[in-house]
Amino acid sequence: MKVLAIVLRLLVGLPFVVLGLDFFLHFLSMPQPQMPEAAQQFAGVLMSTNYMVVVKILEISGGVLLLSGRFAPLGLVLLVPVTVNIALWDALIVKYSGPPIGTVLLAMEVVLIWLYRPYFAPLFTANAKVGGG
Repeated sequence: MKVLAIVLRLLVGLPFVVLGLDFFLHFLSMPQPQMPEAAQQFAGVLMSTNYMVVVKILEISGGVLLLSGRFAPLGLVLLVPVTVNIALWDALIVKYSGPPIGTVLLAMEVVLIWLYRPYFAPLFTANAKVGGG
């Protein structure tokens, strides 16, 4: 299980770090895919409001935490909402015009959450009290 966790941490963390850094540093030359008009408008709003800057900072932070293995559960907490949005973008906005990368990443993150489940178990406490008491 430990090897599986390491492999999944690398497979999930590396794309987020590389693509997050590329947003700021532009070191990859990738052609922009053709998107439907609604997707172009939505992406334009995300870019013009600097929303994507925040998302990319979360991607880099979460990816580094996963790659390092230190605070891996926190890395997952940062990345899962981003990945859910990527999967929703794929499914609802561009209608899976390419590979379902968001869905694959999300599946790997769910497995990682399962592998780190003791650290997430307290989140499922019914009638939680302030201060843990």
